[in-house]
Amino acid sequence: MKLKDILSLYCGYVTNVARLTRKSRKAYSLMRENKELVKKFKKTFYQYAYIHYDFANIFLKSYSIKSVKPIEISKIDLRKNDPILLCAVKNDLERIRLQVEHHRKIGIKHFAYIDNASTDGTFEWLKEQPDVSLFFTDETFNASVKNSWRRQVMDFLGYNRWYLVLDSDELFIYPGVENKHIDVYINFLESKKIRCVMSLLTDMYSNHKLFQKDTGINEIQNAYCYFDTDTYEVTNKFPIYYITGGPRTRLFSTNEDVFSCALQKYALIMVSEDMFVSTHEICPYTHNFETEGVVAFLLHYKFLPGDDDIYKKHVASKLYFRDSLEYKKYAAVFEQNQDASFYYNGSQKLNSSMDLLKINVIDKNFFKNFGVVSNLP
Repeated sequence: MKLKDILSLYCGYVTNVARLTRKSRKAYSLMRENKELVKKFKKTFYQYAYIHYDFANIFLKSYSIKSVKPIEISKIDLRKNDPILLCAVKNDLERIRLQVEHHRKIGIKHFAYIDNASTDGTFEWLKEQPDVSLFFTDETFNASVKNSWRRQVMDFLGYNRWYLVLDSDELFIYPGVENKHIDVYINFLESKKIRCVMSLLTDMYSNHKLFQKDTGINEIQNAYCYFDTDTYEVTNKFPIYYITGGPRTRLFSTNEDVFSCALQKYALIMVSEDMFVSTHEICPYTHNFETEGVVAFLLHYKFLPGDDDIYKKHVASKLYFRDSLEYKKYAAVFEQNQDASFYYNGSQKLNSSMDLLKINVIDKNFFKNFGVVSNLP
């Protein structure tokens, strides 16, 4: 029996025993109380709520108030398989400019941004872009609320279409992108019946210390051009392939505590109305196993000049996962070592997208079939 079949049977079993455990009863009650609100994606949201009850509850509270409002909708005509880039942002103008420029080059024609009450000019700049549909919310941010915002935009822009779901510090890329733009990539995905693209959050770094102040945003891609190739690990951990490791595990781990964060993301998705899209997983959970490894990458520019001040605010806000525990660890290490750097002897320089094939968690057969390489070790 295939893994997908096992997962389908498991999910059916969970539904049948919904009232047998305290956690299940809570999830079942949550669904009953909001059955009209979530009727289009009830079964899949139940799967998510069964495992992530607290996050599901936060999502529903946000989704019920419908805080996301359309401001300016682009008149760009799209073909059936043209993806819409979807991103929530607050006060990140320079990264957003970089993101829009990069994705225009690879063939993205329509962008949808949710501005969360920016005050640095992000909102005004986005409003001027003819290929951007701009939405606005002043609701307080957290990760589960962000999932709600994205769902509200999808409700507005429609389903049974491709979305490229990103954060503002991420650039989507895959080996061969210089010659095979996004429409070619999506045609290949559709030929293989792949709806959800497993992507690796690939931390990009310079050969200097973290948060170095002498690098302007216009030079970021040239300066932050290094990445890890062999420090990632994959665990088949229901209901996902769980990817950990990378430079953050190298730098922020101690003898007593191994730093770990989820690095798998499903960025490019053919979204249907019955799906539930979360940051690191998709429901139904069978969609998390459509490839045998990573088939795309999110170049992640997280430790740029000035970000240390932002992370201090994240620590104080406690709005991120586990009261911003991740950012507390960053701050603790940097306070002890002002010269901390991700760069080491094993760092690989990104000269072209083909260098990403050296990363140890890719689906080799996918790229062979995609025609960017004839053989891989």
